[in-house]
Amino acid sequence: MRRGDPGVMTARSHARALDGLLSALYCAADAAIRTAGREPRGRVALVAVGGYGRSTLGLNSDVDVVFLCDDSDDPFVGALAEGLLYPLWDLGVDIGHAVRSVDETLSLARDDISTTTTLIDFRRVAGSGSLLDDLERGAREQVFEPHLVAFLNALEQDTAARHRRFGGSLYLLEPDVKQGRGGLRDLDVAEWAARARWGARNEQDYVRTGALLARELRELESARELLWRVRNLLHLRAGRQQDRLTFGDQEDIAQELGFVDGVSLGVEQFMQAYYRHARIVALTAERMLERARPRGRAATFRKLAHGIILADGAITLENPQRLDEDPALAFRFYRQALRYHRRPDHSALDAIARIAPDKRWRLRLQDSEEATQLFLSLIKNIDETAFRSASTIGELYEVGLVSAMIPEFDPLVGRVYHDVFHVYTADVHAVKALEHLQALTRGDARVHSLAARLAAEAPRRLPLFLAVLLHSLGRMRGRGQEEQGGRIAESVAIRLGLSAVDAQHVGWLVSNQQALYRWATQRDIHDPRGLTEVVRMVETPERLRDLFLCTVAIVSTINPKAMTSWKARALEDLYLSTLAELEMGGGPAQTESRVLEVKLQAVVGFAGDAGQEELQSFIDEMPDRYFLANPVDVVRRHARIARDREEGLVTVRVGPGPTEDVEEVVVVCADRPGLLADFTAVFAAHDLSVLTAEIYTRRRETGNEAFDVFSVKVGDNAPPLPRLAVALRDDIAQRMTNRISAQDLIARQSTPPPWSVRPGPEVPTYISVDNNASLRYTVVDVFTRDRIGLLHEIARTLHQLDLDIAVSKVNTEGQSVADVFYVSDEHGNKVHDRERLKRLEQVLRSRILALHARAEAT
Repeated sequence: MRRGDPGVMTARSHARALDGLLSALYCAADAAIRTAGREPRGRVALVAVGGYGRSTLGLNSDVDVVFLCDDSDDPFVGALAEGLLYPLWDLGVDIGHAVRSVDETLSLARDDISTTTTLIDFRRVAGSGSLLDDLERGAREQVFEPHLVAFLNALEQDTAARHRRFGGSLYLLEPDVKQGRGGLRDLDVAEWAARARWGARNEQDYVRTGALLARELRELESARELLWRVRNLLHLRAGRQQDRLTFGDQEDIAQELGFVDGVSLGVEQFMQAYYRHARIVALTAERMLERARPRGRAATFRKLAHGIILADGAITLENPQRLDEDPALAFRFYRQALRYHRRPDHSALDAIARIAPDKRWRLRLQDSEEATQLFLSLIKNIDETAFRSASTIGELYEVGLVSAMIPEFDPLVGRVYHDVFHVYTADVHAVKALEHLQALTRGDARVHSLAARLAAEAPRRLPLFLAVLLHSLGRMRGRGQEEQGGRIAESVAIRLGLSAVDAQHVGWLVSNQQALYRWATQRDIHDPRGLTEVVRMVETPERLRDLFLCTVAIVSTINPKAMTSWKARALEDLYLSTLAELEMGGGPAQTESRVLEVKLQAVVGFAGDAGQEELQSFIDEMPDRYFLANPVDVVRRHARIARDREEGLVTVRVGPGPTEDVEEVVVVCADRPGLLADFTAVFAAHDLSVLTAEIYTRRRETGNEAFDVFSVKVGDNAPPLPRLAVALRDDIAQRMTNRISAQDLIARQSTPPPWSVRPGPEVPTYISVDNNASLRYTVVDVFTRDRIGLLHEIARTLHQLDLDIAVSKVNTEGQSVADVFYVSDEHGNKVHDRERLKRLEQVLRSRILALHARAEAT
């Protein structure tokens, strides 16, 4: 940390400054009223409550006080409140107040959780001290001692409701530092529970009563300090109460706190530190609510084995102290919980969670052969459980046993990419990915039927499961470090006792985890060279299957919408094409055979159709790559569209696409350069998001004809598909005759998509030109931030550089895009001239950056 005042000290200094101001105003108002000849009917005290009562007050937070008195109807108290509050309101202080007697406060506290907590937080600022003594005694005797469990239940319910409102996930992209899970309010919850149960009010009390271990207390105080420093800076930046840590705030506050770019971005380091501390707070609050509950003797009791018992329907430890001398007991505990399908007792979970961070205990755990074998068997478990997290791996992670057994996992805790695509930190994503794969293995085929079948049939689950759990190990070394992660994963697998072959397989899966996804979403999988590269990489059907399953599990859990049905279809198509290539072999002869087979099957399906000559002409005149990219039923449908079109006019057909959330748009018209740029402008005008574009030239005697096929997502406000087709046709015809400009079309977009207006982290622009990825085409990759009109700008630029686009793939991840274009020169060849390639990259980059600059300016 480099700059900024201490967080807690600043909040306490603010509270002390207000103490001085309010006590002075109280004395002045009291003296003025008494001078006027009015006396109080009883005792009066000015009491600080809420954050002010805890002596930690945000720089722009509300100030809450209670005028505590013997008689709440006493005119003296009302006059005192006015005399104190009006000057503060005139100064702009946002102060809330209430006037209550001790009895009224206690009565309200029995029914209202927010008032109950004020009985814990109250603090005298001025006035009678004996009133507060009465209130404290009444709180203990009338509220906390007789109704402790009810208070804890209400506190737990209130916490759950607050999390639902402000974001139940600890790892929100833009967390609420006060009210969100792991925020300062959760820290308050932990303290309220400890004070209600044990009367703990300082550090010594927490340790003395056993509410917290000394280590836990140090961690909690460190978390409190960071959260308060962040909150203070948020309030300073906004000039008001602001507790949401937005992307813009994250970058600036990271610099304020001294985080600098290194292997990872400074802002990523900052957010990792934030999530680590927030996790400590969240888990402490949850565990404190359980620790504070009084424990009675078990009504039913049964010894199981190895120090584990079944008590009142829950699995627990006979003597939690044995964990220290017998680390494998932690895993035996979970094995018994799975065997009997019973919930683990909270006290046992607490004991494991408390000892798991101890470094010496971790070393003994890792040296235990029994613990290692039990850990691996638990990883392989796919059965549904009675655990809180609903999965074995989720439970092991929550109590710290994953990091205890695999210390390489520890740096992933709280590690996050600074983007709007990944919604989980690296550690949580790894756990959720494995949970997803386990669900597939159980036969959950609701979304990915092929993956579920393959997972259920996979003979060696452990290497695959371990690879998914360890897939983020390279992330601690920065982006694009999958190979380093693979080496680390292989060493972990060897240490855990896997065979050399299985350990190498784990490393290979981690190293190549993104390969299939990139090929499926950013490459033409029907290009012979591309398919050959995938075959060369996977080598065997078994490795292909495991890599496919690994990919599905990882991508599906990046965020709830990451694995669209279109991406799932693209991955499945790539898997099946690669499997066929592995099983049958390939080469030019095989490619020619596949083209001929599709053509023959298509023609057979035309039997009885009208216009046989036109249908056969379509088959004869379309290029070979069209038949490699489309199944027979699609070829037949396209041939009938070509047969039924009116010569010389633009034809547009919109219908169901390859998946339920994607539509297919077919455009047929006279061919000319630059059509893709025109089409994308029209699509933008109608809120269509292009996913893929396949550009074909049908060579006819009457002149070349464009037969272009697009996979698109249709906006929510789009008309029915037949009307949409007519509107697209009319606008394309107007654009081709220059009766409307591309910019006017783009400007018509009705509703800017959320990503275009939402602030977010910077997305760098990167252009790559590859002449090795395809036999016939130069492949241009564009990685940049998504913008309205981006696809049109790229297509327009490529056209102006005399390049023809054969295939385009568009992959959007949050605010980032990876657009891919297969292009050729004016002669239909690859672009080999180095100067021309260099100019292509320079011009494309400058145009994209100019588009970004215009968007930022508006």
